[in-house]
Amino acid sequence: MTKRLSEQESYFSMSEFLDSYYWASKDDDLGSLLGSVTLWSDDGELFDQAIAEDWHAFFSDVSNENHTVFESFQAVKQFVNEYLPDIAATTPVSGSLTYNIRIICEMTESQRNQEPVWQNWVAAVNWITNPNVVPVNESPFLKTGQSLPNPKEKGFRQNQFPIAKVLPAPRPEIPMGPSLEKVDLTQSYYAFVKFLQHYYQVSDDSELGNFLQQNRAISENNEEYRYWKGKFLRCSGNKKLLDILKAFLMVRDYFEIEFPDNALHTHPVRKLSCNLWKAAYLPHSQRVQTEVWQNWLTAVHQVME
Repeated sequence: MTKRLSEQESYFSMSEFLDSYYWASKDDDLGSLLGSVTLWSDDGELFDQAIAEDWHAFFSDVSNENHTVFESFQAVKQFVNEYLPDIAATTPVSGSLTYNIRIICEMTESQRNQEPVWQNWVAAVNWITNPNVVPVNESPFLKTGQSLPNPKEKGFRQNQFPIAKVLPAPRPEIPMGPSLEKVDLTQSYYAFVKFLQHYYQVSDDSELGNFLQQNRAISENNEEYRYWKGKFLRCSGNKKLLDILKAFLMVRDYFEIEFPDNALHTHPVRKLSCNLWKAAYLPHSQRVQTEVWQNWLTAVHQVME
């Protein structure tokens, strides 16, 4: 019989899964996130209701029914896309974990069964669904070896879920290409806007439309432009021009932060975010053949005319 997980069981499995990597690495981003993921009130509610609401959205987006183990893992993917984005600023273990989760979701069953991250996820699920384990109200204030009372069994759980034995494989370096055309700050931002306009025109997506309406202008009053300007200066080393591939990777990073692939965003935005992420990791000879790169190149040439 195929194992099925409730929304709560899936959440607790994710909590233990992430926790196992924190204790194996003491990764700062994981530690900060787990402070919100594992903190419960006396009445059994998460203190951070935003996380609770997001998890419900991610879980329900995959399926409104109880999940298979893989379906719950897909909900975890949406969660880490939101809270541990695959960008350079994310700490190495967290970023690599997100990368591996996303890659595993693209694999066949036989392929993912060989992956240590998947194996650790299955172990977390099995641990949570063991009737002798108490996942509810797990407290960050318990000392190692302590546990909460089991409402179904007498006594206490003696051991925590094991620390991850293998850390996620490091995410690969993003392949760079040959020397390409360069754009200045103004050109790069207008190219970004034109790039988004193309996808808005073909999808009539409300999220893209609202963003463009509010942020298409170059102005210091535009918070998104100020962010873009700061990123441009960091990527260019405070120079006036930036390689269009690096500008493309700025677009990818922007989507990882503002428009990650999860249920908090519209399907056209999610698809674009996913395609940008995939294109970033391709060798440049393959990247230039993707739709997102071709549309980016068109946008760049339009602003350079």
